[in-house]
Amino acid sequence: MGEEERKFVDGCAIFWKYDKFELEKEHLIEFTQVAIRKAPTSEKILNRVMPKDNIALCAVFKIRENVYANRQMTMAPNDNVVGNPLVVSTAHIHWDPEFCDVKLIQSMMLVQEINTLLDEVCFLRISEKCRITPQQIPVLICGDLNSLPESGVVEFLSKGAISREHPDLKEFRQDPCVTRFSASDDPTVYTHGLRLDCSVDPNSMSFTNYTLEFKGVIDYIFSTPQSLARLGVLGPLNMEWVRGNKIIGFPHPHVPSDHIPIMAQFAIIPTSHQRTQPVVHHYGNSHSSSFGAVGR
Repeated sequence: MGEEERKFVDGCAIFWKYDKFELEKEHLIEFTQVAIRKAPTSEKILNRVMPKDNIALCAVFKIRENVYANRQMTMAPNDNVVGNPLVVSTAHIHWDPEFCDVKLIQSMMLVQEINTLLDEVCFLRISEKCRITPQQIPVLICGDLNSLPESGVVEFLSKGAISREHPDLKEFRQDPCVTRFSASDDPTVYTHGLRLDCSVDPNSMSFTNYTLEFKGVIDYIFSTPQSLARLGVLGPLNMEWVRGNKIIGFPHPHVPSDHIPIMAQFAIIPTSHQRTQPVVHHYGNSHSSSFGAVGR
């Protein structure tokens, strides 16, 4: 790749503590390829969604013994999460506000790919005589979704469903090709089947992206509350400091990116303590009961 081309390439990365988590599997999601594979006969998908070469990255980790700070403490076998899987994903969704339909379809692709990955993880565990269901696996979805809290993207992820008539779908409203990215054939909504909470409440943050032309929340961490208990989050940037230094936009010598980091800390809930919960249809407050996730 030439030097000039590198300026226009976006990427995703997942970092982890090697002594606490063992990488079992990684999965690259290229939304262009997913569009071609899932809807090869749809001209609208191929002409509008396929050209946007955004990506996501997924990783399946096995939890190591060092996940516990005190390795000498005694613990009931059912309370031990060592050896259990953890799925982490990070994504960079298309940026252009005029393509809110593409953003929403990319988000649908993302969760569908994660669901497929969860099924694969469960199948491998069955062969190892260690049964677990997709609903029991802790999942973190982080990333720059380039979507405001009131967007169709955030509604779909947080509620688990979105109307087939949602305005963000634009010309894809009631388009049968979009059903291929839905977890059900419900004639009124598209669904994804996961139960996700927005772990960093958008109402507590004025922005995650701060430039001269735009200021708003577009970065998120979603988690599965039945398997991950949120312990805390990193608070917003001090606006008195921003105003006091007359900063009108990032990057800045003290803030190297136009995005600020968002962070949440979690405890993994053992499967024996998890409760079967239905998909929520509102913003859920993340539950309390450790894994750190940093978005952007």
